Amino acid sequence: VHAVTLNGSFETGNFDNWTTTGQTSIEDSSFGVDPTDGNKQAALQTLQDIPVTNAVEIETFLGLSTGTLTNQEATEGSAIKQIVIANAGDTLSFSWNFLTDQDPDPTYDDLAFFTLNNNLTENTNIPNIASFSILAKETEYQSFSYTISSDGIYTLGFGIVDRGDTTVNSALLVDNVQIRSSAVPEPMTILGSFAALGFVARFNKKRNNI
Repeated sequence: VHAVTLNGSFETGNFDNWTTTGQTSIEDSSFGVDPTDGNKQAALQTLQDIPVTNAVEIETFLGLSTGTLTNQEATEGSAIKQIVIANAGDTLSFSWNFLTDQDPDPTYDDLAFFTLNNNLTENTNIPNIASFSILAKETEYQSFSYTISSDGIYTLGFGIVDRGDTTVNSALLVDNVQIRSSAVPEPMTILGSFAALGFVARFNKKRNNI
């Protein structure tokens, strides 16, 4: 049985069914990036001088162990989450795009991430494409999918955090989060399932070739 998890493409124009912290918004193509599904997408940012959430609070918000982010020198950022039910054999998929204004510097690696309960898995994709958005570089939209290994109730999260400073903006765009049931071939238009898996897209915040 699946939870009726709605608004995975954010077409309601708000964060219905999601809980948010920090600087989050629903954007259309006027952001400078076209959504992958429908006309809307979620945007999480670390803009200076606009309220964001400190990394300790983001750990608590997402149910992560103490130090998961702060031990990596995370300072502040934004996140969204939703409680979902997962069935073994289901497939989770979503689209993400990491953007940044930073030049390369290993001291200032930003983290754009996906979490399933307390699990994070790093991804080395780095923004290296000139962006027509409000930020300088982006990865362009990438897709991610995962086959659920066990039934359960999970906290699904997406987030972006500054590392080492709080001065330059980075952002994570998320769209088309959905689940394909192992029993029903058609995708359910949202994130109804995930297992003890996590995805963290880790990106170099101060990289021109991002």
